[in-house]
Amino acid sequence: MGLIALAFGCAMPLSARVAPLPPGLQAVPRLGPLGEALRAELATADPQLAAFYEARQFRPLWIRGWGLAPGAEAVVEAAAHAEDDGLDPAAYGVAGLSEVMAQAQSGQPADLARAEVALSRAAAAYLVDLHALQPGERMIYADPATVPPRLSRAGVLQTLGAAPSAPAAVQSLRRMNPLYEQLRAGLAAWRARGGDVATERLIRINLERARALPPNPGPRYILVDAAAQRLWLYQDGRAVDSMPVVVGKPSEPTPAMAGLVRYAVARPYWNVPPDLVQSGIAPKALRDPNYLQSHDMEALSDWTAQARVLNPSEINWRAVAYGRQILRVRQRPGPNNMMGQVKFVFPNGLGVYLHDSPLRQYFAQDQRADSAGCVRLADAPRLARWLIPQKVGELNEPGAPETRLDLAAPVPVYLVYFTVAPEGGGLAIRPDIYRRDSALIARLDRRDGKA
Repeated sequence: MGLIALAFGCAMPLSARVAPLPPGLQAVPRLGPLGEALRAELATADPQLAAFYEARQFRPLWIRGWGLAPGAEAVVEAAAHAEDDGLDPAAYGVAGLSEVMAQAQSGQPADLARAEVALSRAAAAYLVDLHALQPGERMIYADPATVPPRLSRAGVLQTLGAAPSAPAAVQSLRRMNPLYEQLRAGLAAWRARGGDVATERLIRINLERARALPPNPGPRYILVDAAAQRLWLYQDGRAVDSMPVVVGKPSEPTPAMAGLVRYAVARPYWNVPPDLVQSGIAPKALRDPNYLQSHDMEALSDWTAQARVLNPSEINWRAVAYGRQILRVRQRPGPNNMMGQVKFVFPNGLGVYLHDSPLRQYFAQDQRADSAGCVRLADAPRLARWLIPQKVGELNEPGAPETRLDLAAPVPVYLVYFTVAPEGGGLAIRPDIYRRDSALIARLDRRDGKA
């Protein structure tokens, strides 16, 4: 017993007898047959994909046990119908995907590993392209909260890897803006019934425009379509109201823009754009010294809050007319003010608003592209009742100019331009009032190798 006790009592602990790994060298995890097959398959894959799997110790995304996970075919389904997104299915190896999926039914590690890598590669490439904006018309995001996600390949892989179910994550990432979804369905239906190629191209370029919109536009939002010259109010995914609007003329188009309506301004001034002061007001003031007074306007010394109203004798209209001097001119609040009784502000660098208008005759016309870029509303009080119901009474009451009325919560507004758009269960083709379609179609043809 003493010898036994001595032997065990003098023995070194096991942890002390194992030599530590050299600095910087990590232990390689012991992989099973599937992990080894996956590591072998990734040896010839691109480094980004290989690094993704190495970081997760070669655990698969699309395999459960010795077969493909339920829903893995969602990748093949999405890639195979990429034409409905205006994309090329061949770019995602659709034919090869079907083949490796069939081979994976064998349950052999090498076949499963091949399917695993092919599915990840196709899913990442398709989802990145789905959300990517093609060169062409840009949308201005006036507020960071309105910027939709732009997916990277690494970001898609990380999302798939972190999700409880990679197939479910693909379906989630494939969701797009409701307008995009309707255009995608319309393109598929058009192809199915053998529609003409020219209309198909129109649908496709409008799909490209719709990629600029966020997948989740918000529970309440405003949509203004300059091509339709109309505004819609959306609540919980459904259009609950609509009205005609006047949009920018072709020489001063309403921009594609996303912003947040944060407040309304009752009894606003109309700050006349400097170029209009030069080209429109200065020549008239040179002929009629009382022009400003007769149009309820005033000139100011500068653009600060402390600016003073200028005496007519202080204004050099000839210098303004020739562009040697920039003059601030505004129209005072009142029944003839070009902003009307209220404007709705979504802060942006272009000075674009939704606003009331005294020029009622335009709203009865079919073509209503006549503003300098802002959006004139056929029924501004109706919009006010939807946005600021508790404060709408202040619009018609006497009060100070430029009275700010804050919304309870910001409401997204999307200014868009769709020459093909969902309507009445189908698609409506609208006039290309800004003549933008031909350049986008030419760019699409070059991308498709048809020009």
